[in-house]
Amino acid sequence: MSRRGEAPNATLAAVTGAAGGFLSGILGGGGGAIMVPLMTGPLRMPQHVAHGTSLVVIVVTAAVAAVTYAAGGSSDGSLVGALLVGAIGGAWLGARGAMRIPAMRLRQLFGLFLVMVSLRLLLVSAGNPLLDVDGRGELAAGAAIGAAGGLASGALGVGGGAIFVPALVLILGVGQHQAQGVSLWVIVGASISGAIAHYRQGTVDTTMAKWVAPFAFPGAVAGALVAAVLSGRMLQVVFAVILTAIGIQMLATASRRIRVEGRMGAALAPGSDAA
Repeated sequence: MSRRGEAPNATLAAVTGAAGGFLSGILGGGGGAIMVPLMTGPLRMPQHVAHGTSLVVIVVTAAVAAVTYAAGGSSDGSLVGALLVGAIGGAWLGARGAMRIPAMRLRQLFGLFLVMVSLRLLLVSAGNPLLDVDGRGELAAGAAIGAAGGLASGALGVGGGAIFVPALVLILGVGQHQAQGVSLWVIVGASISGAIAHYRQGTVDTTMAKWVAPFAFPGAVAGALVAAVLSGRMLQVVFAVILTAIGIQMLATASRRIRVEGRMGAALAPGSDAA
């Protein structure tokens, strides 16, 4: 089952969709890292509903961007298949478990993870991959990377590209453009899996999704076209800088919310002045 909310402000819906789509295209992710904060902030959606609704929109943004990347030759069918095996199951588990995990604590930890990964990408322009494998070993590593990204996708309402892309570059030594092209196809599968799970548990606002998704389409194409003209290293720097900003934002907002909730809990505790 799903939920139907009121029609949102058209301008805010357009900005949310276009920004999420552009981020998806230029980073090889889903765009949820910017859509979820906009949905919970200006659009005033509950956190878990924003996660589920974001995943529905991500199916559109990632599919459009993936086709654009594929047209430029940035894809690898075997890696896509390997990551999908892990990502689809991971996304379903992440979505199912999201309701049992404190959303802000999870968001705080993920923000810290993004900052650490992006700094690694910024400081190291090239180097030997952490794993020197091919054939079945590469496919097994890809499945593990897919599972990790899928879990993040389902639990946080993001596409998983923030894990897929750095892991492909740093662990398997895949080029930045190809890593982003592979990531997008995997995100389509993982997001469908996560979105279905959220839909069944009632954490998808179909009205909001219908307003945001059309604006995400041109944004995703524009982002993918910009990525295509950048060199591999420049794209990696852009990816890392934006990922750092997103990680800091997630870490800061989650930490602030945790402090506020902690003060409210202390004020309502038995024996407190407010109790």
